[in-house]
Amino acid sequence: MLYFFAVHKGEAQHTLAAVKMFGVPDPSILRESYGTLCVCRVLGKEDIVVVDTKSLTDVVGMIPFRRPDQEQGGSNLEEFFSIEKMNLMTSSQTNDDNDVDDI
Repeated sequence: MLYFFAVHKGEAQHTLAAVKMFGVPDPSILRESYGTLCVCRVLGKEDIVVVDTKSLTDVVGMIPFRRPDQEQGGSNLEEFFSIEKMNLMTSSQTNDDNDVDDI
């Protein structure tokens, strides 16, 4: 998703989103990673679609993907891998029932 915006039509307000379209996952990477790494290519700069936010069911992060044989520091801005349920809570805050409070 690139951005949200509102459109007023008469008395009604509609919230829309501009989203970037990606192709299907690379089947060889998906197979070699046992279905865990989903690498997709950007379809094109003109492949941005405007949708009603009510139609959105999921939001995923698309992170630039660098293949191991690519030059260090370089990135292929045409390939991305998806991350679902990206948030800080899962990585920074955990509760351990075995923690003992200091007395």
